Amino acid sequence: MLTAARLLISVVRRGRGDRVVAIAKAAGARGSTVLLGRGTAANRILRLLCLADTEKEVVFTLAANPDMTAIAEALRAAPDLCKKMPGIGIILDVTAFLRSGPNLASEMLGKGVSMDGMQPEIAGKKPGHELICVIANYGFADDIMAAARDAGATGGTIFRARGTGTEADGSFFGITIVPEKEMLMILVRAQDRDRILSAVRASPCLSEPGSGIVFAMPVTDFFPLGKKDNV
Repeated sequence: MLTAARLLISVVRRGRGDRVVAIAKAAGARGSTVLLGRGTAANRILRLLCLADTEKEVVFTLAANPDMTAIAEALRAAPDLCKKMPGIGIILDVTAFLRSGPNLASEMLGKGVSMDGMQPEIAGKKPGHELICVIANYGFADDIMAAARDAGATGGTIFRARGTGTEADGSFFGITIVPEKEMLMILVRAQDRDRILSAVRASPCLSEPGSGIVFAMPVTDFFPLGKKDNV
């Protein structure tokens, strides 16, 4: 049986997010969500020159499997999307897809999606890459990325975010709630996951209770967006 849906995460340079949304909509997407983040380049010389961080737009597009195939192909075939700075598209399996409206179930079933026992159509196939996500207190993401890079990661994308905890929550759980957060996404090879997770876990900024959370998800597919100019 097919999984309920797939999530496409497109990471492009700032200003190109709307173009991703337009291509996705033309290929069948209902809509997308654009977030502003920053990249962390792995090039040591760029880091020394303080040029490693680049502003990014990250587009989240959720669609049923049949639609996602067309959406991904449309983005792959758009060489004008990222001419000077290449982007990347990452596809993840989603096991539950709920959208407001009375005809959700019939619409999903009409697309060949089962609402029960949702399993990936590639069940049993070992994923080649995984997406590591870290949610930590504000200001820690760069240190965590440095630890991950030392363990073999090549780069990641950082978002600024905020927690939803209250003072009462902090008192009840015995931890200090810090409203300002950062989220770090790192695409890694599956065989490197455990080593990088161990390095992240050992990061001093995550040693205190309540200072962060780390999780990893298998990546169904990923692909480059656009082409570099020949220089």
